[in-house]
Amino acid sequence: MKRFRIRTDGGCVSCLRCAKECSFGAITVKDKALVFRHENCVDCQRCVSCCPTGAIYITEDENRFRRNAVFSEDDIKEIILQAQTGGVLLSSMGAPAENVPVYFDKMLLNASQVTNPSIDPLREPMETAVFLGQRPERIQRDAGGDIVDNLPPHLELKTPVLFSAMSYGALSLNVHKALAAAAEALGTYWNSGEGGLHESLYAYKKN
Repeated sequence: MKRFRIRTDGGCVSCLRCAKECSFGAITVKDKALVFRHENCVDCQRCVSCCPTGAIYITEDENRFRRNAVFSEDDIKEIILQAQTGGVLLSSMGAPAENVPVYFDKMLLNASQVTNPSIDPLREPMETAVFLGQRPERIQRDAGGDIVDNLPPHLELKTPVLFSAMSYGALSLNVHKALAAAAEALGTYWNSGEGGLHESLYAYKKN
């Protein structure tokens, strides 16, 4: 978002008309002198058009954050505000980025809006389990109307975390023991990346 600065030259006669015409609070009067609140200026140019001597003009504020390829100026301001307050800024789910020719090409989603807890946890339970396995081509039912399940057993992850395969050579046996213990505690699975298991890992074979 652009920022502007209000400037005057030597032609100002202190008629204070610009302050009367400004509806954004960018120009006010204190002790019969003009006070500029540049952060409120929206570059509407009303003060410029009503100045009888043409002494007032608006320029784009050159004092801004250093240009960054990742974060815009508004992003940096939000980061600073969150650091100062310790809070998290929430906005609507759809937020168009700047200078986007097609509105829906860049739609920013806040995960905090998508993952809100259910309104009624008793009737709307939340489930994080993940099932890994073959997907049926179609649903089949028996004569009693029950679903026929002829698929092989699925892996059920109570917590949607699966350790990637890392061999003993890449890590060590002690690290694999730690990963196996963590998988057992989390109720999920891990993968040694090897064709077999060391005998000290047999205790964790269910995971």
